[in-house]
Amino acid sequence: MIPSVITTIQSTILGLLSQSGVDKRLGRGRHYFTEAVSKEYSKENRPSLDLVTQTLWSLLGRGFVYIDISQSAPENWEWRLTNAGTSAARDEQFNPDDPERYLLRLQSNVPDITPLVLMYASESVRCYTNESHLASAVMLGVASEAAFLEVAQASVSWLQGAGEKLGKLLSNPREVYVKKFKEFRKRLEPRKGELPPELADGMSLTFDSVLDLLRMSRNEAGHPTGKSVSREDQYIALQMFGRYLQKLYDLRSFFLKASPATA
Repeated sequence: MIPSVITTIQSTILGLLSQSGVDKRLGRGRHYFTEAVSKEYSKENRPSLDLVTQTLWSLLGRGFVYIDISQSAPENWEWRLTNAGTSAARDEQFNPDDPERYLLRLQSNVPDITPLVLMYASESVRCYTNESHLASAVMLGVASEAAFLEVAQASVSWLQGAGEKLGKLLSNPREVYVKKFKEFRKRLEPRKGELPPELADGMSLTFDSVLDLLRMSRNEAGHPTGKSVSREDQYIALQMFGRYLQKLYDLRSFFLKASPATA
């Protein structure tokens, strides 16, 4: 599980560095910017100055911040955002380069996310942060498969007769996910008109995105094919996941509420 602190240290640092009027100096004897970060928290959740400093140097190592040494006195040198850091600070979409905020946004946008899906998504983001992109892809594939299975299982009752065979297929651990995915779509497509417009619109694109990611992470990355995963590809995959997961869970919520058993 991710920390309960609403605003993470990294997000706080990026946010403050993107603002004017904040003292960003390193200082000597006083840690001006470090203290500014610490004061953003309540006394109960306030991180130590050492922890803030460690996070700053971690961000420097990842290319998000640098030290402006244009001033002659070292104590007046300032922490600054790089272009990548500026993008991370301003990006309102899912940005895996800011892992804590990514996961917080995931939970905010998908409040019904189950602990299982969140666990694998969190693991994927942590692997990405540590530049283990292949491992990140595999974990993201597991998270996507788990989310899909939850949606498909929720549809069984709503589909009624058409859902009986699907339910048996989903509960069979020997059946591969591709067959389960295809059978689910085959049964849902004829009844697409019964879905709310916001769910029906773009449904094919959402499912195609899920399937593409599953193929990459479960077939190519998840087997000993020797295929590598680049940082750029995994960055895009994590962004896609954040966007389509909300659609999947909205669909799951609809099935649960509209099924004959609960209607």
